[in-house]
Amino acid sequence: MPSDPPKNRYTVYGMTVETWIPFPELQPAEPGDAVDAVFRLGEVPAELPGCRQRGARFQAAPGRLLAWLDQVARYLSVEGREIIVQPEPGAVESDLRLFLLCSPIGALLLQRGVLPLHASAIATPRGAAVFMGASGAGKSTLAASFHRRGLRVLADDISVVRFAPDGVPWVMPGLPQFKLWPDAVARLGPSAGEPARLRAQIEKRSVPFWDGFHSEPLPLAHIFFLRPSGKRAAEIEPICGIDRVAPLLRNTYRAQFVSGLGLAAGCFGAVTRLAAAVKVTRVSRPAEGEPDLLADLVAAEAGL
Repeated sequence: MPSDPPKNRYTVYGMTVETWIPFPELQPAEPGDAVDAVFRLGEVPAELPGCRQRGARFQAAPGRLLAWLDQVARYLSVEGREIIVQPEPGAVESDLRLFLLCSPIGALLLQRGVLPLHASAIATPRGAAVFMGASGAGKSTLAASFHRRGLRVLADDISVVRFAPDGVPWVMPGLPQFKLWPDAVARLGPSAGEPARLRAQIEKRSVPFWDGFHSEPLPLAHIFFLRPSGKRAAEIEPICGIDRVAPLLRNTYRAQFVSGLGLAAGCFGAVTRLAAAVKVTRVSRPAEGEPDLLADLVAAEAGL
């Protein structure tokens, strides 16, 4: 009888995951680490029984999230325990991995009761500094600017917050990989080499940063909420009290899934706890601003 394929184990967002294929984007797990979640091949339904919420490429129900991408795969995130993958014929393996680490893992994290933010995070002497914002706000570019200055990076694009028993929020290490447009890659200099495209169809590039990866959790010290501005210069201002809640809710990763998953109350509770525990600062960024000048402004505010 044929032997079972070897298991691949990695650590990401505070979880040890077991996968059916190698995930070179992820950090290998330590031998003997207990498995928290499994990524495996299997049959995935085209419709989700008990669906409470539908979107362009997802259906959500308590304990289940169905997501799909044409010509790639259908994914089913189940109870925070597993992601089942049914590839489309001819699907490219790198695409299977790329999209699993987007909506499906976002749903899995929400199901596990942690708070994923649409954010990048760097390690500072005071703890983790998180750069939160919508797509295109400059999160990855800002984190890459600090990486070039010698600071280590915990995560790009998704920063996962977990509360310790004493109530302190901690940021879990994510993927040691930036997702950058070519102009941002060029600012990293020759050390970035010739990064591969995330997909053949798009210009955005994958830039690993293993040497600059901070692979241990850090207490969350400061959140910077980045937003584009029509002004000529960057501006920075604190967000106080209850006004912190709305941007944190908006920038919860895959917040559109929360209601259908039946997790609205828990997610709102986590956001309000975080709003009360951490300093949040709004950074208004001009569209044509110089990233290094923005990094200088943020560094001064963060005491770097």
